[in-house]
Amino acid sequence: MTMLRDAAPPLPLPMRPPGDHGRPGEPRWSSTDTTVLAMSLFTTWAARTGRVLRNAPISELTPAELIEFWADDQLEDMRPGPFSAFRARTTLIAVDVVGFGRRCRDTASQRRVRREMYERLGEAFAVAGLPWRDWPREDRGDGALIVAPAGVDPVHCLDRLAHHLAVILRRHNRFAGDAALLRLRMAVHHGYVERDAYGVFSPATMHLFRLLEARSFKDALQAAGTDLGVITSDTLYTEAVLRGGGPATLSGYRPLQVSCKEVRRAKSWLWLPSGLVTGLEDR
Repeated sequence: MTMLRDAAPPLPLPMRPPGDHGRPGEPRWSSTDTTVLAMSLFTTWAARTGRVLRNAPISELTPAELIEFWADDQLEDMRPGPFSAFRARTTLIAVDVVGFGRRCRDTASQRRVRREMYERLGEAFAVAGLPWRDWPREDRGDGALIVAPAGVDPVHCLDRLAHHLAVILRRHNRFAGDAALLRLRMAVHHGYVERDAYGVFSPATMHLFRLLEARSFKDALQAAGTDLGVITSDTLYTEAVLRGGGPATLSGYRPLQVSCKEVRRAKSWLWLPSGLVTGLEDR
């Protein structure tokens, strides 16, 4: 088949016959030319892919047969995913439902809490001016990993988002029964991430979840009794808050030391709504 493809002579460019005064140089394809071109395309594609069509007139072939014949597997593999490149520097947000395993013992309650989590997150993102539908995310069962698109200012993922989410959670819990209460922990970090067929991964992603699962963070949120607690890495705090400026309020944060698995005594920053963070002791 390769020899057939390589040996195929180039098709001559059909020209208008004498006496046809159309636009100069405009080709005029006859039905014979079209048939020859179609056969050449079919033969070349069959030689490249090794695929064949059943012996029947083209008009009798089904759409499914034609799609299967012409589909390009390489293009399918190269379809763009959540990121424009396989490696990108971005802002990462991890969210976890407080007490999910303890309070949600059956699938019905888990389904309800998960739905409430995503709906409240969607509301907060919308109010904060962040297009929720455009942000790639991965479900984590009792939480989610959310990846900011390229170019998003990380400052918008701190105070602005946290404030609106806290207000929305407070409103939700005010009218919810004990079984429907929704409290969240949120971690924010930034760095390079890579993507494969299974999702995103990188040291930055690992550090993000170490912050989220740190015992000192969980204890601080439990002591405050708030609906939301936010922890951010020291590097993001320094870059986005201290050097980047913006609407973030420095007084809303307090240093918090975290240790979780390989992360030992790392400096981070804690944010709690209504200034409650100021009432906590340094940890």
